[in-house]
Amino acid sequence: MSLPTMHGTARLIDDPELRFGAGSGKAVVRVRLAFNSRKKDKVTNEWVDGDTFFVDGKAFDQAAEHIAESLTRGMEVVVSGRLRTEKWESGQGEKRSAPALLIDAIGPSLARATAVVTKAPSAGGGQGQGREEYARARAQQGAVSAEDPWASDTPGTGGAPAGGGWGGGSQGGGYSEPPPF
Repeated sequence: MSLPTMHGTARLIDDPELRFGAGSGKAVVRVRLAFNSRKKDKVTNEWVDGDTFFVDGKAFDQAAEHIAESLTRGMEVVVSGRLRTEKWESGQGEKRSAPALLIDAIGPSLARATAVVTKAPSAGGGQGQGREEYARARAQQGAVSAEDPWASDTPGTGGAPAGGGWGGGSQGGGYSEPPPF
C-alpha cells in the first residue's frame, strides 16, 4: 500500500525553515501550508473563506535548499506530495500526531504572480565541481565543441538555440520543423 497523494494550491503561512542534519548534514526544509476553500459569495459579491486545512510540508536534500531560497511567507504555491502521519511524544509524555506532506514538487502559482526560473546545477554531474568548472573541464577534454549550441546554459553562448526553440529556422538557430503539438 502507498501513501495517499495530495495536489493543490496553498499559501505559505511562514518562511520555509531550513535545517541540516547533525550527523548526515542533509538539508531538510519545513514549509507550513494552508489550503483554503475560498469562494465568491454571489449575494455580496465578496470572497468568503471556507474550511482551511493546515499541514507541514517537508522536503529533503537539494529540493529543500531550493525551496528555502525561492519561497517566502505569503506566497501562493502549487504543491504535490504524499500525506503521512507524524507521531511524537510531548514533553509531558503525551502521545501526539499530525498530518505531514512529503513534498514531491512545489513552485509559485502563476495565477496572480510572475516568476523567474533559474536552472540549478545538477548535484552529481561534476564530481563535486561547480557548474562552470565542470563545463571547462569537459571542454578541455574535447567533450564539448565551441559550436555546440547546447554546451552552456546562457542564451546566445550555447544552452538552447538562440531562436528559442521550435520554428526558428534560419532566424536564430531554432529547429526547422513545425512544433510537435
